[in-house]
Formats: sequence, structure tokens, C-alpha cells
Amino acid sequence: MSNDAPPSAVAGASASAQAAAFANDDRIHFSRETETWRLENEDGTELEYDSAKGTWVSVLDEELIKKQQAAYSVAGVDEETPAAPVLKRANKKRKEPEDYTSFTPPTEPTAKRGKNDKPSKSKNTAVYVTGLPPDTEVDEIVERFAKFGVIEEDDEGESKVKLYAREDGSFSGEALVVYFKEESVTLAVNLLDDAELRMGDTSTVMRVQKAEFRHKHSGGAGEEAKPRKTVNKKKITRRIGKMQKKIEEWDDEDGFGPSRTEEDEKNIVNRNCRVVVLKHMFSLQELDEDTSLLLDLKEDVRDECSSLGEVTNVVLYDKEAEGVMTVKFRDSLSAQACVIKMNNRFFAGRRIQAFLYSGKQRFKRSGAGDDLDGDNDEAEKQRLDDFASWLMTEGD
Repeated sequence: MSNDAPPSAVAGASASAQAAAFANDDRIHFSRETETWRLENEDGTELEYDSAKGTWVSVLDEELIKKQQAAYSVAGVDEETPAAPVLKRANKKRKEPEDYTSFTPPTEPTAKRGKNDKPSKSKNTAVYVTGLPPDTEVDEIVERFAKFGVIEEDDEGESKVKLYAREDGSFSGEALVVYFKEESVTLAVNLLDDAELRMGDTSTVMRVQKAEFRHKHSGGAGEEAKPRKTVNKKKITRRIGKMQKKIEEWDDEDGFGPSRTEEDEKNIVNRNCRVVVLKHMFSLQELDEDTSLLLDLKEDVRDECSSLGEVTNVVLYDKEAEGVMTVKFRDSLSAQACVIKMNNRFFAGRRIQAFLYSGKQRFKRSGAGDDLDGDNDEAEKQRLDDFASWLMTEGD
């Protein structure tokens, strides 16, 4: 029977069907080591039955493989050691799980970071305020700065505003205001720097800048390290949820201040307006007495407003007794920021009134109508000529 072809079963046949097919062939035995049927030929070679394919396949002779490896081996090379890339992958897989219950400081410096392995940069949501009056209260700081973003709160619900004191306990005029969002810092710096804490009181002009943390109290030699506070995750979750809710209450369309009430909606002007009206910027008497005032005013206003966005046009209405000027921006958001910054500020002893142009007001100027889109400068050309004459005759 040694010369006969080995019997086979149907591909995918059950174990009992395979046993029945191979029962009459004494060359075939079941290997419990490999859980497969094996057939041993008279020359010593073995075949293994592939039940999925229904065929017999040759079994590799490990002794023959070792003899071939010995024949082709290279002196000094360990054939049992995997190649470097394979070994590297194997080591990664065998890496022991980290123990997070204890920490041992490294004794050697860590390896250099790769070019793309940049450390994550923590967000800075705080502004540093200086020049505050001695009687400053936290509540008025919150009221002034909350117009430009949601102020962070602690676990007790108190606004994160810190007033710094001198060694004698008196207020130093410095404070730290922490916002919930990083974007609020840029807005507060642009609109509150060099502005009054108390509108109309020039003695309360403050300086606002992005806070810089240098870790002054990081603990030097001999200084005891302060124990870390236990983090209450439930409180933090509640606090963040509260901050997110406040942000949702803000108006998504303009980004400034809380959502409008029904009364505010009744008085709302064109939401996409890019023109700001400024009143009480000059008096007609000042224009008559100083020919250069018109040019100086336009240049000063353009420079001041350019910090808020691109200014496309500035017009001075020299026939308006209320001292009207208009500033046109490239985008509506800059116009809204201008209103916040300029409204109720004092200029030359007068309180400025700033608001968005509603499209209904009509202002007069020499040689033109209510020009808000262009700058028809016939009257201003005449003033330029007068100004040139004034320059030529000055000092005569």
C-alpha cells in the first residue's frame, strides 16, 4: 500500500468523516501535537493533511533546514538572532507595562526630541493690569473686563481676579484677570489698554497687557515644596460646564457682551454695518480758527482706529454742529470693536458718542451731501488750498 496514492476526504469534511477515510491506511496517524493527520512515506518524508483544501502537503524537516542553514552560515554571525529591524519591533512588543503607582526621577538626561516632537504649549488666558486707582474694587474690574469675554471662576463661583498688595498691605495698583477663553485676552488688550477703568475719569487710565508667568515661587534650595492641592474632578466639571453655559449666552453674531434682550433687539441697527459715527469730535469754531485741524483730526482718528482693523475711509462733516465724523472699516467686527473702544471716551474735554450707522442719519459737509461710501472732497480740496496758503503766510 506504500505505492498507493494517499486517501483524502472532501474539503471541509468533519473530523469523523476524515477518520473514516483514513482508517484503512496504516501509514496515516493523527498527531496530537499538531492536531492534524500525518502520513509517513517509506523514505522518511511526511505529509500533512490540509482539511480546508482537502489535500496532502509536505511537512518541512527541521533537521534538513538546520543542515542547510549550517551550509550557508557566515562565520561570526549568530543565525539565531533576528535582524535589527525585526528585533526592534519585537522589543517594542515586549515592553513591560508602566507602573503608575510610583515615580523614580531619571538619572540621565532624556534623548533629544525630534523635529516634530514639540512640547504642548499651555494656553495663557490671563491679562495683567497696572495703573489702577488705590480704591479699586474687584466688582468694578469684573464689570469692565467682562465685556470682552467670560471671566474664569473658581470652585466657589468667585471671579478669578487677583489684586496685588505691597508689603504694608496697601493695594499696589496691579491686578490679574483670568479669562475662560484665550481669544478674550487679545480683545481685552486691544480695547482696554490705555483706557479708563471708570468711564470719563482720566485719572483711572490703566495699562493692560498679556500676563507673563515666570514662576517666581518655584522653590529654590532649602525652600520647602508646597503640597499639591487635591483635585476635585466633580467641581471642575461643574465649573467648566458653567463657563460653557455663559459662553453660549453670549451673542454669536457680534462676539461682544451677553445676548441681547427683546428691548435691545428693537433698537438694533444694521448688524453688518461697517460705518461708525463719532459725535463731539470738534466744534465749528475750532474748525474756523484752525485750518489744519481738519487734516489733523482725520489723521489722528485713522491712526487710532487702525489698531482695530483696516480703515477704508474717514469723513469729517464740517457743517454739523455736533462735530460729526464717520469711520468706515473693511469688516463689521472692527466697526463694533470701535464702538466699544470709543464710546464715552473723552476727547479734548468732550465726551465722545460712538455708534453704528443705521442708514437713516443724514450729515452735512461743505460741497457734498451725506457721503458715507465715498469721499467727494471738493470742500476739502478748498480747505487744502486754504491750508497751503496758511503755510505760505505763516510767520509773515
